[in-house]
Amino acid sequence: MRGEKKGMCWRVLLASAVFVWQSLSMVQAEPTVLEEDGIVKLVATLQNNPAFTNVLWRVYRMDDMRNPVETITRHTATLNLRPGAYKAVAVLNNKERSRAFQLKSKGNAEIVLSMD
Repeated sequence: MRGEKKGMCWRVLLASAVFVWQSLSMVQAEPTVLEEDGIVKLVATLQNNPAFTNVLWRVYRMDDMRNPVETITRHTATLNLRPGAYKAVAVLNNKERSRAFQLKSKGNAEIVLSMD
């Protein structure tokens, strides 16, 4: 009788192990979606022409307006950014202009701000 109980325990243990293994092999991970950077071009203008002076640009993610993701001091710049919602802010001679934009994976955006 003791041998029968021991054999029964091993069968239950083996069956449990097989069940767990089959359950785990059925679980499939979610396919990973790779989002690629998008490209944004920033252009500051004066009288409908490129400003050709140092403009302070700050680009923020809309979910974190305290910390800019990029800070640039040129009249124009091209940036690679992760997909998402952003706000570009340009400052020249105490004048501030801004524009919100959405950047998609592999997308392009051009932000032109008149500093007049």
